[in-house]
Order: sequence, then C-alpha cells, then structure tokens
Amino acid sequence: MECKNCQTPLLKNAKFCFNCGAKYIENRLNFRTVSKEFFETFISWDNKFFKTFSHLIIKPQEVANGYLNGIRKRYMQPFAYMLIALTVYGIYMYFAKDMLIEYINTLNANTPINPDPKIQKFQDSFNSKWFTFITKYYNVFTFLTIPLLALINKIIFKKRNLVEHSIILLYTYATYLILATLFGFIFLIFQFNFKFLLSINYIIMIGYHAYFYKKMFQLSLGKIILKTFLFWLLMFALYIVIIIIGMIVGALLYKLKIITF
Repeated sequence: MECKNCQTPLLKNAKFCFNCGAKYIENRLNFRTVSKEFFETFISWDNKFFKTFSHLIIKPQEVANGYLNGIRKRYMQPFAYMLIALTVYGIYMYFAKDMLIEYINTLNANTPINPDPKIQKFQDSFNSKWFTFITKYYNVFTFLTIPLLALINKIIFKKRNLVEHSIILLYTYATYLILATLFGFIFLIFQFNFKFLLSINYIIMIGYHAYFYKKMFQLSLGKIILKTFLFWLLMFALYIVIIIIGMIVGALLYKLKIITF
C-alpha cells in the first residue's frame, strides 16, 4: 500500500499520507464522493462555512481575532469566505437584474432633464456605462475598495494595522453580502418593493458594521455611534470624490474624442 501521489509506503488502513498529506482514495468515483470533494474543497462543507457565518453573527470578535492571532483551522479564511459571499450574491443579482434595471430606469425618468441635449446625452450615457461597468466587474470592484475602506477604518479605529483592518473588513463585508442575499431572495419571492429592499440593505450594512466593530474593539454605545457616523461620512466623501474624478476623466476623454457617447 503506497500513496498514489508521491509513492510513499503507507501503513495498512492509513487515510492520509504522512509525507505529502494527500488523502488515500481506493474507491471508484461516484456522485457522493465527487460532491463531497467539491464541498470540502470550495466551501469547506465540514461545517466551517456555517460555523463561520453563524459565529460572525453571534460573536464576530472571536472569528476575526482568532484569525489575526493565528487560529486558522477553526473558521474559514477571510478570502475564501468573501469569494463564497460574492458568488451567492452574484447568483442573487442574476435573478434580480430585471428588478434593478427597472428601478434604475424609474430613477432616470424622475431625474430633471438638462436643457442642453449634449450634456443630457453625456449624463445618460455615462450613468448607463457606469452601471454596466459596476455590475459586470462587481467582484473586482469589491476587492479593490477593501483597502480604501480599511484605510478609513484605520483612521477611525486606530488599533490594528492596514492589513489587519482589511481582514476584518473582508469578514464584515462578506457577512453583509450573505445577509443581503438572504433578504434579497425573500423580497424576490414575495415581490416586495425594490426601494424598500434597498432601505433594508442600508440598515443591515450600517447596523452590522457598527455591531461588528463594537464587539471587535469593545466600544461603548456612544463611541460606536460616533465612529460609525464618521466612517460612513468619510466613505460617502470618498465615493463623491471617485464619482467626480470619473466624470472629469470621462469628459476629458470625450473632449479628446478618445471615447464617444
């Protein structure tokens, strides 16, 4: 009896190779073994995902502090957890895209029309392409914003370095996405108003962020309210700056005829 991966001799009834760590498999493939390997590989079906999610709801500081302090086997790693969150959220967005497009069209219809038709055309085209870009590259956009949001958290909460704040934010943001997905499917099933769903999502996002960091840094209610307000104020300011820069760059490229609308 030997390991099929590195050919190291194994003891009888050994389940793993002591040399390379590979699992010893002697049975033929069937649906049960394939599905089990899939879940163990991609979402740690050995209760890690559900344990991580539930503990991030009940005691988030234990999950985050555990990872930061070197405990890596008890819970899912933050990047894997975020990838699962983005995957399930992407599935939800696939089913909700028609509702979202309808909501965007309603907003555009209620927006005052610019008297200059060229400017109005530019605004409509920019908004449409920006929405398409964000929707198409949402996963990439999410990972790119993590360091920026972590920087804001670093400024406000001070404790921990930038990388550690990024890890904390991965757990926070991923859990919010999973909660948003659960509520989103409920709203889809019962055909609730999409505007109401957005309000619920904002409440979950702000509320969970405050709850997580209150637990994480053992803050009083007054301090976490103040710090949460500062966080979202700075994030909103950053968002406005990014939008303004995007519009300036878009207008410049349009003027130089590098892009057309």
